[in-house]
Amino acid sequence: SNSTWTNLPVALALLAPLASTGAFADWRPQQGPCEKTARQMQQACRHDTWDDHAVATGQCLNIADPAERVQCHLDAAADKREGLDLCSDQYAARIETCDLLGEDRYDPDPLLDPALRFVDPDAVGPADANPYVSIIAGHTHVLSEGDEIIVVTVTDETKQINGVPCRVVVDAVVTEERDGPSVDYEPVEVTDDWFAQDSDANVYYCGELSRNYEDGDLSDLDGSFRAGVDGAKAGLLIMAAPPAGLAHRQEFALGEAEDVIQYLDLAALPLVENPAFPCAAAGGCVQTHDTTPLEPDRAEYKYYRAGVGMVRAEALEEGVPTGETAELVCVGDSLDVLRDPACAIADPDALFARLCALAPEAFCTAVEDR
Repeated sequence: SNSTWTNLPVALALLAPLASTGAFADWRPQQGPCEKTARQMQQACRHDTWDDHAVATGQCLNIADPAERVQCHLDAAADKREGLDLCSDQYAARIETCDLLGEDRYDPDPLLDPALRFVDPDAVGPADANPYVSIIAGHTHVLSEGDEIIVVTVTDETKQINGVPCRVVVDAVVTEERDGPSVDYEPVEVTDDWFAQDSDANVYYCGELSRNYEDGDLSDLDGSFRAGVDGAKAGLLIMAAPPAGLAHRQEFALGEAEDVIQYLDLAALPLVENPAFPCAAAGGCVQTHDTTPLEPDRAEYKYYRAGVGMVRAEALEEGVPTGETAELVCVGDSLDVLRDPACAIADPDALFARLCALAPEAFCTAVEDR
């Protein structure tokens, strides 16, 4: 025992460098599968960060100019520190998610649950649709978020995922850019979302194909997942009759899609109403708190009006409203709604042409029929 205590300072000295790198800085006893998953994802994040740093360093070594080479190494080191900090923040956010949802394994995939009865999307009508998210073909709504326009349309296509018919819903985000009298619409993101509905009108998230653009060009498919592929599982997107306080996963693809929703209030009034679709006119809205460990500092309050859908979203950063909002502008049962003056589209023809080029299956028929 004497030798053990004698060597303790040496052992602590050996561990000190590891602690300074964060290896043990945020350690806590692991309680169950959820927290163990959080730890595994933290390790994966750190490995990715070090891999990126090694590649960046290799690129720096091949810069001939000494000053540029030094700056490259400094930038690579800063990116590494930022990446490792993000790994720790994501770990903390996942632990908060475990505290909210519990330690149980997220299994099985809801689409494989024999107790759930999924319906044919083509058989869903207004009387039995989810009051907050529609999967009825043709349903289209437009949201405004800063200089971005978000067009969401429900196609008549279905995609079989884990044996369940999932409706294809296309979500296109564009920026409206003016150059004198001409108007153009530059793509930001175009996503094929796949939604399923059960016999109780709850809507499930089967996956998505997310196409992200930068300067008008396709840059990556980050955020894409499909239930049943590479360990990804479906989630419950939104309930038809949620109880206040309940929280659940909306999607589960580690490192790609980990959104969580909590129903805060079933008759909420936002501090600032959407004048076109005020919650007060419907006796209040369902207010949710939406988070993802992938963006630990970001969250949203969303307000859903029954029979309409999401009417307002408010961005939060570290729990404080940022002032960034998205509001529902117009809604209709076909793409023709884009020509409604209420949508405030500066040039519907130019928008249709751009959308047709971005997602032909969803938008080109509307262009041909106009």
